[in-house]
Amino acid sequence: MDKGLKKDMQHQPEEVKIQLDKERTYRLDLNAYFELDMLYEDKEKTYHHLEADLLNMRPYAVRAFLWAGLVHEDPELTLEEVGKHIDVHNISQYSQVIYKLILGDKMQQKQEEKETNVKKK
Repeated sequence: MDKGLKKDMQHQPEEVKIQLDKERTYRLDLNAYFELDMLYEDKEKTYHHLEADLLNMRPYAVRAFLWAGLVHEDPELTLEEVGKHIDVHNISQYSQVIYKLILGDKMQQKQEEKETNVKKK
């Protein structure tokens, strides 16, 4: 089996503890991305739209990303409940946590590509 494929198959999404109404475990896995996709499918927004809006700290995007990464541990959690805990004092903090996780996989992938290219030379 290809080493890269094997590593991809063993990859576990990073989990981060965050404080909302209580301490919760935030995880951006395939299920979270699915929830985002289903949430905005009717509005014809793609993941790339949501990610760009998250970077611009658009409130709906921060709330949606936060909810999607938390609903795995509490299926009854609603967008409105999540939104009750986001305000002008913490929205950038939540955005940074989320975006760090998104970029984490991309940054790791770029580092692995660099290492592969160095080995080939």
